[in-house]
Amino acid sequence: MKYLIIAVVSYFGLFITNNVGDLSPRIQKSIEKEIKKIWKDEDVIKTPMKIDESTAQELQIEADKNFVLKSGNKTLAYLFVRRTKGCVIGGCSEDGVQSFQEPVIGERYEHFDYMLILNKDLSVKKVKILVYDGEYGYEVGSKLWLKQFIGYSGGELNYGKDIQALSGATVSAQSITEDIQQMHEIALELRKKGII
Repeated sequence: MKYLIIAVVSYFGLFITNNVGDLSPRIQKSIEKEIKKIWKDEDVIKTPMKIDESTAQELQIEADKNFVLKSGNKTLAYLFVRRTKGCVIGGCSEDGVQSFQEPVIGERYEHFDYMLILNKDLSVKKVKILVYDGEYGYEVGSKLWLKQFIGYSGGELNYGKDIQALSGATVSAQSITEDIQQMHEIALELRKKGII
């Protein structure tokens, strides 16, 4: 019985992580759904980017959460699954500052996961919040608000100026704005290194 359990766990462990990095089934399902919406008539395959550990450390990215999206031999786009800061645990005030008087010790932010799809020219094709479990700041998942990023192709991206401020989600919105700009810079480095 012990060996049967080990075999089943091993099988499902390989199945869950095969070609999708260390992503939960919930995230995988959401990604697949979005890919099918975007490329309705294409058979799209996610191929992990070949990022070695030293490059991942240099660029401060998780090597197993970055993919090339292909249809046959044709590269369609690049997919990055990212985690960034949400609201401060315990709630946020209007300006994104902690809403209770307790000293901040260590990291006290909730996190959320999102996907970023870049076209072959590295302009933003799609941004989608995959998991936002926080009690505050969930407005950042608004499709209308996220559409502002479509077409962004590098350079300075200022929250509140280039990207409309979002009431009720200041910390989350500012965090994803900064992360998308950073991820674009990382994508440029990946291109220079011949990875994408």
